[in-house]
Amino acid sequence: MVDDRPQNLSMLDALLTGSGFVVDQALNGEQALERARQNKPDMIISDILMPGMDGFALCRKVKMDDTLKDVGFVFLHRFLPG
Repeated sequence: MVDDRPQNLSMLDALLTGSGFVVDQALNGEQALERARQNKPDMIISDILMPGMDGFALCRKVKMDDTLKDVGFVFLHRFLPG
């Protein structure tokens, strides 16, 4: 999961881990890309609007990376109000 808003990460983490999924969190696109390259995920759930590397740029970089291009990618926008 990638979101610059910790409260969104916390809420989604609770939902996913409560359903039995293993979750890793990143606060920005750069951090998410680095973690994905270290430990390939099955899926990336990413906010769209983030400072630095936004969700669209992260998705492009993931899909251009030969080792990550088959990772599922879901955009999440405005999970919590605010």
